[in-house]
Amino acid sequence: MELRCLLMLAILCVPAACAYAELSTSPDGAFQAIAQGPDTIALYWRHNGHEAQVFQDGKLLGMFPPDQTKPFASTTITGLASNTRYTFSLGDSGPMVQEKTWCRTPNEDHFDLLVIGATASGTAAAVTAARLGLRVALVEETNRVGGMASNGLGSTDIRNASRANGFFEDFRRRIISFYGTGNGLRYEPRVANAVFKSMLYEHENIHIFLKTRAEKPIMSGRKVAGAVLRDLTSNCEGRLYAAVIIDATDTVDFSVSAGARYHVGREPRTSDEPHAGSIFFNNERQEILPGSTGEGDTRQMSYAYLMIWKDYGDASAPQVQRPNLYNPEHYQPSPDWQETWNATSGRLPNGKFEINQHPFGIDWPGINYDYPTASEKRRSEIASMYRDRALGYLYFMQNERGHTNLGLADDEFLDNDNFPVSLYVREARRVLGHYWFRENDVTNARELHRVDSVGIGDYPMDSHATEELTDPSAEHKGEGEMWLVGFTPWYQIPYGLLVPVGADGLLVSTAVSASHVGYGTLRMEPVRMSLGQTAAVAAYWSILYSRPLNEINPAWIQDKLLSQYAYINWNSDVDRDTRHFAAINFMTARGVMDEEQFRPEDPLTQDEATLAMNQLMRLEGRSVNTSDPPTSPNYLITRGEFAMRLVEVKQREWDGLVIPEKPTYADVPKESPYYAAVETLAAHRISAELFENTQPGTFRPDDPISRADAAEAIYLAHRPHAMNNWLR
Repeated sequence: MELRCLLMLAILCVPAACAYAELSTSPDGAFQAIAQGPDTIALYWRHNGHEAQVFQDGKLLGMFPPDQTKPFASTTITGLASNTRYTFSLGDSGPMVQEKTWCRTPNEDHFDLLVIGATASGTAAAVTAARLGLRVALVEETNRVGGMASNGLGSTDIRNASRANGFFEDFRRRIISFYGTGNGLRYEPRVANAVFKSMLYEHENIHIFLKTRAEKPIMSGRKVAGAVLRDLTSNCEGRLYAAVIIDATDTVDFSVSAGARYHVGREPRTSDEPHAGSIFFNNERQEILPGSTGEGDTRQMSYAYLMIWKDYGDASAPQVQRPNLYNPEHYQPSPDWQETWNATSGRLPNGKFEINQHPFGIDWPGINYDYPTASEKRRSEIASMYRDRALGYLYFMQNERGHTNLGLADDEFLDNDNFPVSLYVREARRVLGHYWFRENDVTNARELHRVDSVGIGDYPMDSHATEELTDPSAEHKGEGEMWLVGFTPWYQIPYGLLVPVGADGLLVSTAVSASHVGYGTLRMEPVRMSLGQTAAVAAYWSILYSRPLNEINPAWIQDKLLSQYAYINWNSDVDRDTRHFAAINFMTARGVMDEEQFRPEDPLTQDEATLAMNQLMRLEGRSVNTSDPPTSPNYLITRGEFAMRLVEVKQREWDGLVIPEKPTYADVPKESPYYAAVETLAAHRISAELFENTQPGTFRPDDPISRADAAEAIYLAHRPHAMNNWLR
């Protein structure tokens, strides 16, 4: 067989239990596999004018000619087993990819957790729950997972990469591994989709139902007990039951049908929300402009389709047809290509660009006010208009500005004519929860210590315009557009905004409980992944202890999140690899030793110990001792002195001192002034073995104690109280 003009495609079935590392795309994107059903996988390969032989399980299926009209040839393989992984390879030594068929919609099935919407938060929730041992069903209306990160949002909205954590950090590290370079904050949609799928496919206890809609809830009184599903390809109906349901969709239609209350639009300006309501804002000067009334309304920030363009260099890019509703006047004020946001900030690997230019680009403010509560037909009409606006921008750049080298990336969205599958619904309904997150929760974040924190956020509160800009010389980007970078420090996220009012057994992880301004930072994909991770952990505890979701102790959630390297607080010099990371994060979130630069290896001073013990007493509901004599700021506290201070605070809860007959440590004999304190700590599993430079059988009471070791000891002393002794 001559190979010089043949691409050989070998298709080998891989048993479901096999471990694997291949993704559904080759590194260069020239070979991709995309599941199309429970028994169908489509294969795409860049043919370069050559024929391809296709093999399955070593058997020749036939010759496949190149597609002279497209750069990619394709074939669709049917009759495959459902919920099964397959490996595909190009040629004898070509790249390998893997893909998995999804599950058939059953008449009825039961799960621990049902996740509706494979958005960023939904995907994170499903993977997190599976890692905790839950049996998970993941339902998604498209055949892509990962939300907007897989649909064009490839330039990550995060200011400081050191604040990446938890599930998003796992995802980011896989992106770095895929490319072998970079910081993992910029990626192609095909790569994001493949990485998300691989994270899901690693868990056999995740059952994926794609191109499937959760049509209505199954209720048991106020409790959501499951969902009626409809397979959008076969029209089959099924019923899935679950102990907990997470609605991870943008529009929360399911939650509203279950009785959850919600809000649409913008709240009026108040002292707690000085940037709420109708607003004209200058992003450069960070100031509100004249004409801003602050009145509330039902307007939505603009949506968009985030296309992926590629620079084809000297070659001509695929030229798009003039779309419906095209009007060059919409785009005329747009900067030329090199000055656009796309070129300056939207660069992605492999010569691609995230297209997110506004104003005078892909946004279309004003046509989506009714989208949150609209019918399926009306939403489809609005989406079609946004598609025309996006393609019109490309048509304008190719034909009016002469950039014929720019066009839709030919290796993205291969089963959707290289166009994103999902509309970027930046904001729709927002469910009312047990906590309503507002602007001042962000701007005042450095003054707050949230014992109920379940995550952190970093990106500025922002909103795209709600009204189209017609004056290119304006000092703003349209009514409603704002980027509150000067008003947004990093902040903590309280658990209550995930728990809706009006329906039990339900969590909301995307359209969470927040005002329009507060939601402007929570809607970023890294935060959404964090919220999905949190929702899954809350579901785990709810199922384990048969407790309502609004009664789950946030400390229980924090305990699991920290074991997964998710942050509930942030210190500039502490990360997942820092010794005693969990203790530091848990206690600083509560205001104990809460300096942003934690200095984990520095010795603790007497004054720092006093402040830490006082905050510990406040946390545990005891009066603070204000009679401590002042000390030198640089006077270090020893391990023995620290032990005495900590036991003094805790001994009432611990029912007194523990004084054994035989010493635990050779260097703390019975006659030592530290003996009772050191032995009491040991009885409560706070051992010198936890400290740095440990020496077996010794406590080293006269050595200074590091700040990290002090945080660990305080954490272990406080943890039972914070965790409510698990259950009383």
